[in-house]
Amino acid sequence: MKWNIQKRLLVLVLAAGILSFLALSGLSFYGMSIMRDEMTELGEKVGKAGADFTETLMTYQLKRTLGEMAQARADFIEHETELIRQNVNVLAASMTHIASNPERYKPVKLLDPRNDSIRNFDTYILYSPEHYRNGITPELSREIALAGNIRTVLTPFAKTFDGYESEFYIGSKNGYCICATVFPDTNGAPIHFYDAEIYQYDCRQRPWYKNAINASEPVFSDLYTNVDPSESQRIACSAPYYDQNGVAGVVGLDISNVDIFSVINETVIGENGFNFVLNDKGKVILSSRMNGELIAIAEGGDLRRSDERSLGNAARKMVEGKSGIVSVIIDDEEYFLAYAPMKHTGWSFATLTLRKDIDAAAENSKNYFLAQVEEFRRRLQSEFFLLTLAGMILVGGLSYVFLTSSRELSSRFVKPIHELADGVRDIASGNLDKKLDIKTGDEIEHLATCFNAMSAELKNYMTNLTKVTAEKERLATELDVAKDIQNGMLPKDFPDRADFELLATMTPAKEVGGDFYDFYFLDETHLAITVADVSGKGIPAALFMVIAKTVLNNFAVSKHNSDGLAEVVAAANDELCANNEAMMFVTAFVGVLDLETGEFVYVNGGHNPPVIYRAEENHCDFLDVKKNFVLGPMDGIPFVEQRTTFKRGDLIFLYTDGVTEALNVADEEYLPDRLIAFMNSTDCRADLKTLLERIRGDVAAHVGEAEQSDDITMFALRFNGGDRH
Repeated sequence: MKWNIQKRLLVLVLAAGILSFLALSGLSFYGMSIMRDEMTELGEKVGKAGADFTETLMTYQLKRTLGEMAQARADFIEHETELIRQNVNVLAASMTHIASNPERYKPVKLLDPRNDSIRNFDTYILYSPEHYRNGITPELSREIALAGNIRTVLTPFAKTFDGYESEFYIGSKNGYCICATVFPDTNGAPIHFYDAEIYQYDCRQRPWYKNAINASEPVFSDLYTNVDPSESQRIACSAPYYDQNGVAGVVGLDISNVDIFSVINETVIGENGFNFVLNDKGKVILSSRMNGELIAIAEGGDLRRSDERSLGNAARKMVEGKSGIVSVIIDDEEYFLAYAPMKHTGWSFATLTLRKDIDAAAENSKNYFLAQVEEFRRRLQSEFFLLTLAGMILVGGLSYVFLTSSRELSSRFVKPIHELADGVRDIASGNLDKKLDIKTGDEIEHLATCFNAMSAELKNYMTNLTKVTAEKERLATELDVAKDIQNGMLPKDFPDRADFELLATMTPAKEVGGDFYDFYFLDETHLAITVADVSGKGIPAALFMVIAKTVLNNFAVSKHNSDGLAEVVAAANDELCANNEAMMFVTAFVGVLDLETGEFVYVNGGHNPPVIYRAEENHCDFLDVKKNFVLGPMDGIPFVEQRTTFKRGDLIFLYTDGVTEALNVADEEYLPDRLIAFMNSTDCRADLKTLLERIRGDVAAHVGEAEQSDDITMFALRFNGGDRH
């Protein structure tokens, strides 16, 4: 019986290792028994100690987390209030500039809620009661018209607070108030005003005005309620502004305390936890609690005077700008109170968590630890049993294999390996007719057969490779010829005339492509131009490109004067649809320029919108094009003809999607926005060759090392007037 190499090696390994395994198995079993007993005893001791430590650590960690959360939220609120202060500073500076430089601004008329519908972000004016009694003087009317220029600042600021109940305002010392209001969820409906808000509102009597009139920097007010009784309580930040004579009024913004606190109330621990903010007077100005002692109300008292001593002591430390964690009693419940200062505002943030919630979390952690230790002990017992059973089975199996397969191995099993090595050396030296004759009945014989087959296949492969190489060279020659033919079909002789300039380039993504451009005269005064992009790339696209170019040219020359450009494109589309079984299509932009009048008639067949440069404005923009269907897949399609007029120096730039969809190594497209931005940043009055080179250079800078993904065609036409000489 012939054995394969795998069996022979297996016998050798078993013979050398099974005796060692038997000796080690007994020793391992004994060691595992001792280890099992020791691990069980150690697990019980560690479990109890670890559970107690876990409970203590959990309590400490939760307290520490409370302190860190309090500081983080204090920093967050301080950051938000600082942003509000900065907004108010900008608003004050803007209003001071307007009031101090009246000669630089034009009068602005503001909306009046008595007569106009006011919506979110609108800037409107409110007059004080004395204005309704005494009327508005011409001098005051001029001042209001000047102050109305602040709406260019108020409206953008108000939009940044979209979603929050808030208000920006300018309150003059002369009694009028310019506002921009934000009410969430109005869905564009007009804002309702109470009569008291319109006819009895005097900004000079509002808390935000009184707080800031003599201040040197923005200040925050206490909670207050606006004129509208349905609105929530508010907090205001305000600052004075100045004119040439000194303080002229106050600017500011207010925001609902509910909206402010909604963004900071995500840090509570447990269902009963809550947060609040204390100002430097010991008053609760923000709170997530709806009832009890720590709610935010406009007429709230000093928390330092609380009847509960622990809470009063904590409030005093908060007002003093300290931070820490203390135990307090609130509504007969014990809480952990963590607090941290906000240095810029003088406020302090606090978060409270029920003591029993923290104790429950620590107890749960302890129980979980004990459960894990018990599970470990149980798994240890189970795995020891399974390991013992598996060891006994393995020892028995290996012993059986050893006893039944311990035959002598023939020393001749190495001989065929040497024969195989000698034969392989002959084949490697180039003797592909060499055949190995090895009969061992194992993998070596199979390997010898494979080498014989490989040498025969290698000989055939070398023969076929010669034929394939010749065929590829023939195809490459034909592609070069096709490329030359396609390039020859594209116009290269661009007219040298005074009344217009024209230049175009086409770079295919493969040897041949589907993009093309064309220009020709319909008569002495009408120049036709075409830029098109056939679907796909390579030879099929190039063939369809030849057909499309020829059809568009023929129909334009024969039908333009009688039927118009739209009918020319429609007829060309019908012709391309005939026998178009491959369902190929082409996007095309076709235009006709009257060289005497500058009138430009064009039809866009699903192509990219061209860029139009207006010389008088020295500005580029996309030409307005109708979204007509592409040419080729469906006949009977109507096309819309459009017109525009070129003035002297105007330029139109046409391109294919190989420009705007050029990909860089990150698969990011060049995009139309970058094209229009670049053309507006470069000098479009330069000669057309320079202009196209600059555009091609910007596309190349975007693409970088990436391979060109599509054909790139660029076409520029500049109108220089009716003089053709």
